[in-house]
Amino acid sequence: MISTVKHFICLACLLIVSAVSSSEPINYQNISINANNVTLDEVSNRLTLSGEINIDFGNFSISGESALLDYKEESLLILGTPASIISRDQKINGKADRLIIYPNLSMEMIGNAELLAENRSIFSQNITYQINAND
Repeated sequence: MISTVKHFICLACLLIVSAVSSSEPINYQNISINANNVTLDEVSNRLTLSGEINIDFGNFSISGESALLDYKEESLLILGTPASIISRDQKINGKADRLIIYPNLSMEMIGNAELLAENRSIFSQNITYQINAND
């Protein structure tokens, strides 16, 4: 199980680091992933996390009840009641029933979505947001 978690961390780093296109270097080397259960399905090329999920990287903290990293679709799906993403400096504070994050740091928030960003509040069933790597 530990090697599975290490595998996930390496692949998550690749997804995140390859997506960042900023003039300022950002350190995503310190990624912390906590989940009660981790399952790697090499046939479908998916990593499933369940239980209390907490993923910390860079300035962001993501939490939820379960997550699916799909290597073919290049997406990270986080489910929760609600799933949430917060930047430590409070520039972004969002929650929804489902968060889908892509390698380019585009995020879809689906179901009871709320996003507080840069002195703006957005409430909708669906929100699409481009995360600024410097947030």
